[in-house]
Amino acid sequence: MTSKRQEYTREFKLEAISLVIDHKRKVAEVAKTLGVGVSTLDNWVRKYKKEKQGIRPTEGLALTDDQRRIQELEREVRQLKMEKDILKKASALLASDNLNVYR
Repeated sequence: MTSKRQEYTREFKLEAISLVIDHKRKVAEVAKTLGVGVSTLDNWVRKYKKEKQGIRPTEGLALTDDQRRIQELEREVRQLKMEKDILKKASALLASDNLNVYR
C-alpha cells in the first residue's frame, strides 16, 4: 500500500521559510514544530534562496512572486507562439485555396 504525499500550500511554505530565514531559527527546529520533514523544509529554503538570486526553478511552481510571474509570462508566450503558428498555417492554407479558385 502506498501512502499519499503530503501537499503544502505556497503560503505554508513561505511561512516556514520565513521562520528559518527571517527569524533565524534552525531548519530542524522549524520542521519539527510544523510537522514537516527536515529535508523537505531544507529543500524549500534552498529553492527560495535560489529564486531570490534570480535562478529559475527547474521543476514545479516557483515560491517567490517574481519567479511565479516569470513562469506565468513564459506560459503565455508559449501559448501565443502556438496560436501564431496555427494562424500562419491557416493563412497559408487559405492562400493556396484562393489560388486554386482562380485557376
